[in-house]
Amino acid sequence: MTSDETTLRRILEAAYELFAEKGYRGSSMREIAERSGIKAGSIYNHFKNKEEIFEAVFIEKHPLFRILSLLDEVEGETAEELLSNAIDRLNKEIGSDPRLLNLFFVELVEMDGKHITDAMETNFPPDSKFMKQIFTLKNEFREIREPLIIRTLIGSIFANIIFNWFIGDANSRRWGTQSEITDVLLRGILKSY
Repeated sequence: MTSDETTLRRILEAAYELFAEKGYRGSSMREIAERSGIKAGSIYNHFKNKEEIFEAVFIEKHPLFRILSLLDEVEGETAEELLSNAIDRLNKEIGSDPRLLNLFFVELVEMDGKHITDAMETNFPPDSKFMKQIFTLKNEFREIREPLIIRTLIGSIFANIIFNWFIGDANSRRWGTQSEITDVLLRGILKSY
């Protein structure tokens, strides 16, 4: 890695930390430079402005791509085992690093979501191991397209984590254990007829 590449990496990591901690408007170019260990003026050798840095960070660190790569690590012999393992893995990962969702909220609230399309076009994996596993276990699912399964899975996990933020850890058992939530996600809320 060249000196310029190393500096660029330090800038992006420092910016990621600051944007996740303080938001876009709360982070300055000077702070990003200081945290990355370079002079304030030197940052302009790599980026035109703060928004360009944010866009680079958002595209690189977009939580959906990290989630999709984590899903590719999940295995299971049955659809239930695969999805249960995926839910557990994602809950642990997202719960352990709140910066993942913080960056996404900064994009939505402060940037009006304007970088999401570019991030999706740049990074969405065209060939996912997890999607292939879903496809091979398709006979265990209702007639649902694979992308809809992934969307429902990820969306439910995001919603659960956000809900837990609102109610706090002390109240989470009252609202259902993780295994109960997984059961409802996998089996639905309606009785089978």
